[in-house]
Amino acid sequence: YELHKAARAIENFVINDLSNWYIRNSRKRFWIEEESIDKLAGYSTLYEVLITVAKLLAPFIPFITEKIYLELGGKDSVHLCDFPKPNEKLIDEKLEKRMEIARSMAEEARAIRAKKKIKLRQPLLKAIIVSEENLKDMEGILKEEMNVKEIIFASNDDSFVKKIAKPDYSKIGPKYKEEARKIANLIETTPIEELKENGIDEEDYIIEEVPKEGYEVSSIDGNKIALYIVITPELKKEGFAREIVRRIQEMRKKMNLEMEDRIITTIGIDEGRLKGWEEYVKNETRSSEIIYDTPSNGIEWEIEGEKIKIEIKRK
Repeated sequence: YELHKAARAIENFVINDLSNWYIRNSRKRFWIEEESIDKLAGYSTLYEVLITVAKLLAPFIPFITEKIYLELGGKDSVHLCDFPKPNEKLIDEKLEKRMEIARSMAEEARAIRAKKKIKLRQPLLKAIIVSEENLKDMEGILKEEMNVKEIIFASNDDSFVKKIAKPDYSKIGPKYKEEARKIANLIETTPIEELKENGIDEEDYIIEEVPKEGYEVSSIDGNKIALYIVITPELKKEGFAREIVRRIQEMRKKMNLEMEDRIITTIGIDEGRLKGWEEYVKNETRSSEIIYDTPSNGIEWEIEGEKIKIEIKRK
């Protein structure tokens, strides 16, 4: 028996697949007030997964899984249930492959942001993806995970990569001798497609790929992603609004507010700072009203190097 392998596989599923991916991507539909079909479908799926995981983990952690099972409305005992069996008809390997690529692309986008010190809450204009797989049905997830306004699926990297010819001195030195410097200059100043007609052989140069201005590029498993990292004033304003939302949500959590609880928010900034984004902040934080004034109480936060005081009160 290799119980440790089974336990680690379940742990990986719960942490990475369920919590860090499915639940995180379902937060918006869980957050909306009305009981839409989409929201109920999410709840139903989550319930089915949690019940099944409780049954899978029952031999490992009997008391905790018993509590989870009963809290979820299970009858009698989790230890009296049949052990779960896979339904082979529901397995879609092609879908799983596309989802894995989408997840890896999202991770690469986060790595690019970390490298360029761009917070995930800061929206960007677009991302370009080059993959042999058709990821069109993953577009919504990719936009949400990468926090970009547009996902472009391309067949090649011509739109975000430029190819530059560099002299291969190990070849042109012995070949052209005293003319090597002249040939090197010709290679560096001539478009790649014109080198041949200028008498330059392919062995005389090396082609380097360089991201075009404004792009950062990464590759994984034969797939490429290019993130356009130029931040416009409008994108900057949206990023600021998201930072405000994050702080208010943290304050709601500290006050142990329920999801349905409405609040009145006071923020020590000029009204124009959230122009165009006030309704977004209200909806995301359950704020009935936003007052732009210096709060008498509240918490002082540092946002993008600026100290901003915020106060929330239960309505």
